Amino acid sequence: LELLTTMGFRVNPNGQLCQSAQAVQDYYDGWATRRMELPYLTDGVVVKLNSFALQDKLGFTQKFPRWAIALKYPAEEAPTVVQAVKFQVGRTGAVTPVARLNPVLLAGTTVSRASLHNGDRLAELDLHIGDTVVVRKAGEIIPEVVRVLADLRPDDAQPVRMPSHCPECGESLVKPEGEAVTRCINNSCPAIVQGALIHWASRDALDIDGLGEKWVQQFVDQGLVHSVADLYDLTVEKLLPLERMGKKSAENLVGAIAASKSRPFDRVLYGLGIRHVGSVNAQLLVENFPHVDALAATEPARIEAVHGIGPEIASSVYQWFRLVSNQQLIGRLKQLGLQLVASEAATGPQVQPLSGQTFVLTGSLPSLSRSEAKSLIEQAGGKVTGSVSGKTSYVVVGDDAGSKLDKAKELGIPQLSEADLIDLIES
Repeated sequence: LELLTTMGFRVNPNGQLCQSAQAVQDYYDGWATRRMELPYLTDGVVVKLNSFALQDKLGFTQKFPRWAIALKYPAEEAPTVVQAVKFQVGRTGAVTPVARLNPVLLAGTTVSRASLHNGDRLAELDLHIGDTVVVRKAGEIIPEVVRVLADLRPDDAQPVRMPSHCPECGESLVKPEGEAVTRCINNSCPAIVQGALIHWASRDALDIDGLGEKWVQQFVDQGLVHSVADLYDLTVEKLLPLERMGKKSAENLVGAIAASKSRPFDRVLYGLGIRHVGSVNAQLLVENFPHVDALAATEPARIEAVHGIGPEIASSVYQWFRLVSNQQLIGRLKQLGLQLVASEAATGPQVQPLSGQTFVLTGSLPSLSRSEAKSLIEQAGGKVTGSVSGKTSYVVVGDDAGSKLDKAKELGIPQLSEADLIDLIES
């Protein structure tokens, strides 16, 4: 930070080097009230180890550094009155009660809606229309109702209960055993179809440029689309009657939908919206089951055996492929030319140069960032971990290498420079 300051970068002037845990606590306590005077919003204090050697030794989890932590302040709370409760249906059929509130200023923004999460939470709160409630922003982002001030309840207040039928399609709702969520299980429900289409078109899925929520809503309202497969039957002529749709826009959208057929299998799998399957899990599944038919025919125990895939994901994938409607969807997507086979499987087995080898990165490389080096290794079939062990194949060493290099020498693990790594990949 001092170097950045001398180089002319704008650096927050309120940083402090603390020599003990108590000094960190004192700093945190001191800013609990002082932060209100800052010209920007803040919800906590970030504490980092001031040693590159220690940072290198501690490494990272899959998502976070072990040498840094964010200490959050208690969320700001404010009272307001519940005007109404609306029940929203998401793409998985989950029905979420959302409170409409008298507008209240909270953490720098005006809040007029707050999540009530699910039926169990609704019953726990014993919420009535007209209740005075205390709201806060979970993580300083999502407004939620914390508690009801029952003493202030009007005499004529009516209790809020979860509906028995879907507010979008009218079909009966179900609450699966062991779950807090109430669901609509009608795959033709307009809200589910709309959510599925938006997810399918999202950047990490099929990435259909120009297909936003407003177009999706019109497609569903006009009965043009009933599933993601129907998108590929759209033509310029079918789109032109839609409100605010010109010929050029229609041509661009039809072209973008057609281009999405080239997206790889893992993105198609993610786009299907199988519960609990994110983009990373989709990649893991495709690596182990490179053909959709293989995945569809696999038992939960075999899916769960994949490193990084737990029983909940395995069960969800297995159950998804058991539904006849989903089997029919996969059949249509095959006929339409979507990629349901991994590229390696489609072109025959290929031995990648780094297959089966595990790498550890340490220090600063001359031209590659750590993320770029990691991506290169993974694209060549290798695996990157955060710590050196007997299973490590190579340690890639840059400037100012830390304790990982010492550990590699101790275990007799070969070291590579950036140039060595590139030669190994290209060989």
